[in-house]
Amino acid sequence: MGDDPFEWGNIAMACGQRETITVTHWGVCWKWIFPYPCKKTINVIRYRYDFRPWREKFSWSPFRRSYEGCCGGALFAWSYWTWSPFGTVSGPWVDTTLTYFADSTIGSVENCPFNNGAIG
Repeated sequence: MGDDPFEWGNIAMACGQRETITVTHWGVCWKWIFPYPCKKTINVIRYRYDFRPWREKFSWSPFRRSYEGCCGGALFAWSYWTWSPFGTVSGPWVDTTLTYFADSTIGSVENCPFNNGAIG
């Protein structure tokens, strides 16, 4: 492992890296006095995390999804608001990279349970 705490071998992982991204959303535009739906874009600051491995966590809430994943040798837990009418179950660990842009930094809960952040 080199001097970079988020580097495993030749793979650099973004763990809370601050980035400016462009977000598109539907809004209301006006032509004279008539409103109509239109797409708008804004630049926002987000914190990038590249999780590998990651998994979905159990939740009873129909309005929230919870996850946990490894980044830089640490285990992180996060959730976000969404429609999930039957809640969620704890899924298996997925050994692919999941990039997540958080509104603010996410705190690490403990060390990653996998050696070098990889399953197996």
